[in-house]
Amino acid sequence: MRKWWLMLMLALPSLPAAADLQGLTFITEEYPPYNYRQADRLEGHSIELLERIFAETDTPLSRDDVLFYPWARGYDTALSEPGTVLFSTTRTEQREHLFEWVGPIATDRVTLIARRDSEIQLSRMQDVIAGGYRIAVIREDIGAQRLQEAGVPEHQIHTAISSVSALRMLERGRVDLWAYGEDVAFWLMQEEGLPTSHYAPVLTISESDLYYALHRDTDAELVARMQEALDRLRERGVVREILGGTIAFNTEEYPPYNYLDEQGSVVGSSTTALRTALEAAGLSAEFRLLPWARAYTEAQLRERHCVYSTTRTPEREHMFTWIGPLVSSTWAAFALEESSIDAESLSELTELRVGSFREDAVGQYATRRGVPIIKASAERENINRLRSGVIDVWVTGEQTADYLAKEAGLALRRLFEFNRVDLYLACHPSIPDHFSAGLQRALDEMNADAEALQ
Repeated sequence: MRKWWLMLMLALPSLPAAADLQGLTFITEEYPPYNYRQADRLEGHSIELLERIFAETDTPLSRDDVLFYPWARGYDTALSEPGTVLFSTTRTEQREHLFEWVGPIATDRVTLIARRDSEIQLSRMQDVIAGGYRIAVIREDIGAQRLQEAGVPEHQIHTAISSVSALRMLERGRVDLWAYGEDVAFWLMQEEGLPTSHYAPVLTISESDLYYALHRDTDAELVARMQEALDRLRERGVVREILGGTIAFNTEEYPPYNYLDEQGSVVGSSTTALRTALEAAGLSAEFRLLPWARAYTEAQLRERHCVYSTTRTPEREHMFTWIGPLVSSTWAAFALEESSIDAESLSELTELRVGSFREDAVGQYATRRGVPIIKASAERENINRLRSGVIDVWVTGEQTADYLAKEAGLALRRLFEFNRVDLYLACHPSIPDHFSAGLQRALDEMNADAEALQ
């Protein structure tokens, strides 16, 4: 019996001790989209990934067991108290020997952000010092550390108590610049209801990976176990899925905004705007052209699916996460050039056969104003229906009518204009917050640059 017990004890160290992770204290802060608090619940990529690590290692912990501290307090705690884990933490040379590291989680770019109307232009850190610019930072944040390393004088650095406080300092002109994670900063602007187009990154001061930072005296076996769990999750594609994965951008044949070219690629002005914004934001998506009703329904019902070019209406507002605007559209009524129809408003079309297509906002708008609509399955069909006399009038976007009529060699007469709208990308609410925030910011910057050139 004693021999059996001795053999068991010798075997125990080789058994998985994943539950030992339960002895660690996990600390995070407000740093969206990686970790943040929403309605008293912790959310974000790092939070979701940590829960998957818990599950992978059979650790009976959840996001409810994570402590939420201001960054400086969490940083000091992780430095001084054994058994603590701080995230999401930028791994730098200065910090390398202070912690044990598990990661990477994601790549974070820290920039100096200015108000656009300040017209501040910087090419190097020396310009910051020479200009005497006042800079908002968070104590012990990577932005503050980078400025100190670069020799920026203390009188130029203004410490804020929180990221929102730093943002308000910049908004109100109490500082000239804000040193912070670029994606996080613009996320917060949207959360606080500030137009992201009013701000611009003017100098990148750090581009590093984010990690889980463990107290330097943490058992090496625990560090390895946590890292191995993360590596397995990465191999299975879980990390990519949490950080964004594949997003489907569905659209329809609706030139000149979106349509297929001769090579079968999705093109058009809205498509170009989205592809440019995705590249600027370092994001990707899969573009697909479908019948409008199917594209629209998929964005309603399927996670990680979007549809464009979509009119943003009160009826649709709560159904999607909206990104844009991409382009603008003028709605008008059209008849054949030789037609004797003469109308100046929608109210004059109630006795005529008026064409639109399924789920189209133009036709829905006209229907609400008492105009009976004959629906086609696709917009392009209305050209032939008008030519063959199936419909008398076609209500659609002016640019679309011009494009399709020219393509078909059909002369149209514009009767009247009845609305002007912006067209958007409409996404299922499951779309990752960092994705929508990053894409929106890129579009805002594109629109701001376009306005500046006008």
